[in-house]
Amino acid sequence: MQMIRAINVLTLASLLILTGCFGLVDEEVAPPAEGQTPTTNAALNHPPSIDVFHYTQIGIVEYWSIDTLTNTTSVSGANVSLYHAAIDVDGDLTNMGWDLDLDGSIDHNTTSHSGFSTVFIPNSAWHAYPSSQASASMESQMSSIAFIATDASGNAVSQFVHINSPPFSPAYIVGMEAMYQFGAEDANGDTTAGTDDNMVRVTMSQGGDLNWASISVKISVNNGAPVTCDNPGATGGACGLVEFGATTDQVWSVGDGVTIVESGQDLCTAGETCEVKVTITDTREGRTLDESTSFAE
Repeated sequence: MQMIRAINVLTLASLLILTGCFGLVDEEVAPPAEGQTPTTNAALNHPPSIDVFHYTQIGIVEYWSIDTLTNTTSVSGANVSLYHAAIDVDGDLTNMGWDLDLDGSIDHNTTSHSGFSTVFIPNSAWHAYPSSQASASMESQMSSIAFIATDASGNAVSQFVHINSPPFSPAYIVGMEAMYQFGAEDANGDTTAGTDDNMVRVTMSQGGDLNWASISVKISVNNGAPVTCDNPGATGGACGLVEFGATTDQVWSVGDGVTIVESGQDLCTAGETCEVKVTITDTREGRTLDESTSFAE
């Protein structure tokens, strides 16, 4: 009887051990109560950090394209030089580049963490500043693009760059002289021994608006050395330009003109008939727009 009781005790003890009653088996962890947030030990992932700017020393280079049907070349946009720097302290930077149309997607990818990029921005992405002083084609323009960087965890950052551009150049006919035409004629008044004579008048008969900031007018009297005349409102040269026509804007338009006058020097002496050769240059493009000759009497 004692033996049977001992066997039963041992059997019961074994069953208790196997069922975990003595704490030898891990207890099941209860789920968090409703409304509570379970705690985790996941490591924090940091978003990238970026810095960008427009490299103004190189500036903006107009991009010209040709229409083979009309043989006309015109500006279709501009190449812009940009700088970027990007870092991710977690070391998992995966994608970065320039969003040129601000749709949230990268259009121009970069692979280095820092460096220069040259991107093309089309005409459609440039916006003229509002103004009542000049035509929209001759206004300074602005475009905005963004740099985007994303890491492997999906963290993304972006930064705007706002770019200011001077007015784009007008179109011109390939293989021909510029589309501009000017006419020169004798100005009113006789030549004198004074230093403020009206010499010749020059009128634009064809072409688009020209901003005075990009125009240079030179004259050569009787095949002498060329002299640069002061643009309207400027002083200090041997000759000056006095506008007629529409004079309240900052451009030279079709129908408008200038009278070339002496300014402190007797360029054509009294009683002489002087041949005056007028050369008009677009200084931004470095090309001659027109050469006209007239006589001051």
